[in-house]
Amino acid sequence: MKKYLTRKNIGWVMTGLLALILIGSAVAKLIGREEVVTLLSSNGLKDWIMIIGLGELASIILFIIPKTMRFGALMLSAYFGGAIMFHMTHPGPDVEAQQFGGAAAFLIFIWATAWVRGLNLFGE
Repeated sequence: MKKYLTRKNIGWVMTGLLALILIGSAVAKLIGREEVVTLLSSNGLKDWIMIIGLGELASIILFIIPKTMRFGALMLSAYFGGAIMFHMTHPGPDVEAQQFGGAAAFLIFIWATAWVRGLNLFGE
C-alpha cells in the first residue's frame, strides 16, 4: 500500500480531480449551458463566454502536461485571479456571503497540486 502513496501518484490524483472539474466547467461554457450564459450575460460577458471557456480548457491541458505544468499553473492562476475579482465585483443575491471563496479555494488547490507534483518556480 505504501508504494502507491508516493508524492508522484498523489500529485496525479490531485491533477485528475482538478482536470475533471475544470474540463467540465470549460465544456459548460463552450456548449453554452443556460446557468453559465445567464450568469455571464447578466454581467456583460455574453460575447466572451467562448473565449473564457477556451482559455480555461487550454490552461488545464497545459497544467496536465508535465513539460508545460509551470505555464499551466501560471495561466490557471491568472484565470482564477480573474474569477476572484469577478465575484468580488459582482456578488450574488446575498451580498453578505461573498462568492469568491470557491475560486480562491481552487487557486489554493492548484498551487498545492503544483507543489506536490514538484513545481519549483525559483529553480530548475
